[in-house]
Amino acid sequence: MNDTYLFFDIECANCFNGEGKMCSFGYVVTDCSFTVIDSQDIVMNPQSEFDWYLFSPKNRCPLAYSKEYFRRQHTFEDWYKPIKELLTASYRKIIGFSSTNDVNFVITACKRYGLPLINFAAYDAEPMLNNANGERKGLEAWAEYYHIDTTELRAHRSCDDAMMTMLVVKALAQAQNTGIDLLLEKNRSTLLSVEKAEELMIERKRRNEILAKIEELYGKKDKLPHSNVLSGELYSIGFRVNRDIDEAYRIARLVYENGGMLCKRLKETGTLILADDEIRSEEHRNKGIKAISKSDFCSLVGK
Repeated sequence: MNDTYLFFDIECANCFNGEGKMCSFGYVVTDCSFTVIDSQDIVMNPQSEFDWYLFSPKNRCPLAYSKEYFRRQHTFEDWYKPIKELLTASYRKIIGFSSTNDVNFVITACKRYGLPLINFAAYDAEPMLNNANGERKGLEAWAEYYHIDTTELRAHRSCDDAMMTMLVVKALAQAQNTGIDLLLEKNRSTLLSVEKAEELMIERKRRNEILAKIEELYGKKDKLPHSNVLSGELYSIGFRVNRDIDEAYRIARLVYENGGMLCKRLKETGTLILADDEIRSEEHRNKGIKAISKSDFCSLVGK
């Protein structure tokens, strides 16, 4: 049986608390020659408020339908089975643009309604295009780059964004003189499964929780510290927190528990805690800000 290719896009009413509330699922199904077999915009009631900005006059690309129209539609729960069939059909490959977000939206929708996760994986056309051309652009900008006629397409109408995704992928394949299968194989690193996406979501949530704990310590002094070795001095984490969030939290606690005060940024005085390989002797000369390596800082507080 021949492969089919589903290009898809999802719009959400809001992404409050990091969770997208799906309000449309648009798709285009093609064969290996990019001939369109099927296309639809599945519009649904998000059962949640809409972010005010989506319908603001300041937003140049508002949602394609009115709030009232969305409210009259069935919910994701009603559309779950047909969407699952679309995403899990045999001999089907899935492609989106910035599809990490869309995969996460499907996961969130399933969890919101207590439904089993839909097991699929999607290729991401965004890094394919960025890497192939050595620059970063949005979907509409890539369509313009490849001189694609989009006059009949409306941005943020999911099926039209899915169509635009298909057209830019087709243009990329033609520019590289290759078929879609070889193009996807060359860009296999962009493929993201629901299983992997869920792992990343859980890790991102954990990291955000730890980051919030670090931020709670800014500007605070422990009234009953384990020691006063830092005696009210100001300290700031100078190494990349996101690179090692657990280590950053450990250092932040050591500052707090040993009588120091953690600052997000040092202004005139204080000590910047840097990674061991980032210490440079001349870096803070003629400034009131000193620098100390993580290793020396830990030795200072006995850790």
